[in-house]
Amino acid sequence: MKLTDAEVERWKRDLDSGDKWREAEAAEVLSQSFATDDTGITLTVCDYLWRDIDRVGDFIEFTWTMPRNLAPQATLTVKADHHLVPVFRTCEQTMVGVLFETDGISEAYYVKRHREKLDSNGVWTHVLELVGIWDILNYLVIWPSWYLPIQAQPFSHAIYAAPICTAIEAMAAEQALRIQSGMWEFVNNALSLNPDVRAWFGTVLQGLKRDGKPSTILKTPLYVVRTGLLRDSSQIYVKTVRMQTVGQIITEITPAYGVDVRIYLWRPGMPQPDKWANLEVPTYVMTVKDRGQIEGPTKSILDSAIRTVVDVQGSLLGNTLSPLLNPDGKYSPEGLYIAPRLGINFVMPYAMIVTPDNVITEDGDVVRERSPLLSCEIAHNTPLGWQHIIGGKSPKWLNDFINAFFAYVIDVAQIVLGFTGVPSNLLDGFLNDSFLAFQLIEHYVRRNSVGPYHPAIEVFTSTNSAPYNVEALFQFIQVLWNSRGYTTAIATIRGQNGPYKLGRDIFPGALMTLVYASRTKLYTDYIELVSGKVNRNTRELTVQMGDGKPLEHPIAQLRRNISEAMAAVNVVSLAPSSG
Repeated sequence: MKLTDAEVERWKRDLDSGDKWREAEAAEVLSQSFATDDTGITLTVCDYLWRDIDRVGDFIEFTWTMPRNLAPQATLTVKADHHLVPVFRTCEQTMVGVLFETDGISEAYYVKRHREKLDSNGVWTHVLELVGIWDILNYLVIWPSWYLPIQAQPFSHAIYAAPICTAIEAMAAEQALRIQSGMWEFVNNALSLNPDVRAWFGTVLQGLKRDGKPSTILKTPLYVVRTGLLRDSSQIYVKTVRMQTVGQIITEITPAYGVDVRIYLWRPGMPQPDKWANLEVPTYVMTVKDRGQIEGPTKSILDSAIRTVVDVQGSLLGNTLSPLLNPDGKYSPEGLYIAPRLGINFVMPYAMIVTPDNVITEDGDVVRERSPLLSCEIAHNTPLGWQHIIGGKSPKWLNDFINAFFAYVIDVAQIVLGFTGVPSNLLDGFLNDSFLAFQLIEHYVRRNSVGPYHPAIEVFTSTNSAPYNVEALFQFIQVLWNSRGYTTAIATIRGQNGPYKLGRDIFPGALMTLVYASRTKLYTDYIELVSGKVNRNTRELTVQMGDGKPLEHPIAQLRRNISEAMAAVNVVSLAPSSG
């Protein structure tokens, strides 16, 4: 049963009407809407300037995935006599674009690999491996000094210190401007002894080949929509980068944050991305959104600072200050700290899925409730270790003292006994890393909770550094967090024709809440993957919530920021590399 958006809204109102018969009928109709998928799709092949060539039409199978903060992937299989096969073969010389559209979502791909396969029955098929235009971020290299020629890079790393959305936008915008403006292109190629003189003026020649407008040249192919530093309330992030791609950095830093990085193809006739864009030709538009559902009082960069303070106190003190900061005990997912008294609140996700339970009908039959869930796995992990040891090395000052002491003993012995020739440093290293090399903390609450018979007693974590300092405090908090008992979940639901529609209510990177255990427990996680399959027998669109991994503790983020800030100071001061 397919319902229009208006019908869904009407049945939702009936569901909350208070009339039992209307509520029952609405529940039945809405639940039946989960039973089928309507995933009609359109595939359009485009040339290297994203001009339509033709629709694919008849194909054997099309499968696709849209992961969070990674390049979308797709596979298209067509017959040997398909009329677009000659176009697909040109991917060896140029870009072949494929535009995928279905209800609620649209994705632009390019053909990365075209395979021609002959099976055992003598039948040829053509398999196209498609990659989304998000992949452009995997080919934008972050230069230490993007505004200088490649031959002159005085700073060892690029430095980004800002709310994380602004930092990611700056990474992409700077490198896009460097390439799209042709900045230092002449110098880079001439000094690199590139014999093709056309490359010395490549950007100018390519611009003249198109419309020649500077505004178009500067925004093609990538335009970054900026959040604005003062309006960015996402978490503070510090990062030093040297010759890594924007895509690599996004993949590295975003799993611990509720940040969603999307790139879509803008074409003439679509709304402008923002009031400054004024796009005229097909353009890749990049947006960065904070989907963490943590809101502050000012909706500005000040919220970033307040969130950092709340995370630090929550990491160090746990729930000690909750009676003051969260007296009403408002819900927030594990690992996210809130302080309603300071205006830092967690906004519940709009999408909420309830696991089905067995219910008894009026006739006494036991039936399973209808649910959009296709599959669900909830994992409860036991605590591992109530006593933790870190370290591995003694403090440097202590090792130096021991070495100096034995050198002194050797020198005194030579003077007293009247002989020479024994080097003073003969015993250097003796008894090194023997004292104050390890630090231990017992988690008594956990010990009391698990009892005396839990096999997981003691855990050693090698840090290859000296303990008994502030760094050790951060390490202990992190190892205690990683060894805690925790819950993870992976849930797969239908993506269309239910109360939650992909592209309207839910999308990759958004938060979703799973209600389970007869509506007594909540689990909130990000939508990690959207996937689909279309062939002659199947019309399937699914959404996966969660990745089965525990959330990262905020103290790990703080520790990382401190380390990166110290590295940034070394970069700015042009300190010599220790390596």
